[in-house]
Amino acid sequence: MKTTSILFLIFLIFPCQASEFLRVGDTRSLGLGGAGVTHTFTFNPALLVLSTNKQAGVDIFNRFNVSGLQTLQASFIYSNDLLPAGINISSFGNDAYRETCFILAVGKQISEMVTLGIASTYLFIQSEGVDKNPSRLAIDAGVVIKTVDKLLIGISILNFPSVNLTVRNEQFKQTPVYNLRAGFNWNIIESCMLTSELICSEESPLTVNMGVEYYPYSSFSLRAGLQDNFRMPTCGIGYVFSRFSFQLATQFHPLLGTCTGLGLKALF
Repeated sequence: MKTTSILFLIFLIFPCQASEFLRVGDTRSLGLGGAGVTHTFTFNPALLVLSTNKQAGVDIFNRFNVSGLQTLQASFIYSNDLLPAGINISSFGNDAYRETCFILAVGKQISEMVTLGIASTYLFIQSEGVDKNPSRLAIDAGVVIKTVDKLLIGISILNFPSVNLTVRNEQFKQTPVYNLRAGFNWNIIESCMLTSELICSEESPLTVNMGVEYYPYSSFSLRAGLQDNFRMPTCGIGYVFSRFSFQLATQFHPLLGTCTGLGLKALF
């Protein structure tokens, strides 16, 4: 019953724009208050250039704290000197309502300090009672600037431009909105990093996400953050073993309670 109620709420309020509430970064960024513009290429495709290894990862996040309504995503990064590329596939929902999102991104270093990236995003929704699945195509763009060794700045704009494709049901007709993000990583000391992010869009006021990451050991990290204008505390841990890394994150939502995320990444 709870699952059906949550899906009904998403269907009524979020419609074809729901991916902006369900597009989450990797588990590491979730533990850092959701600050993704300097941590994951799904929010800033220019970050692909900073990957020195090919990597594959899987993340699962239960945003609504309901069994069976997890957001599952898989990603792959092909790192190379010519044109680094990445693909991300994410899915949310069940047989009654499901969103699926494909992101294909590339990045390019244009100078010693600046890298650029661009991505295409394709979203489609499967819902009972809808003859033709609504879908949307959007473009994301980002830039990463490394001014000094200890400071990294990231800026991106998501869903600009963005168009609805196959939308027949009035319930899904909604003008897509852009999402502008800007943030930084600052390595205060060698074992401690401070990160922050500002988010602005046509439909919501300025939002602040921020977090801190501390490495007591080279293979183990502790994270804490504040998301959505300090309303949602987050925390997380990370452990690296050989070419594998394991991430765990927890978000404390004022209405939904404790939401958890798990992530596994392999380098090769």
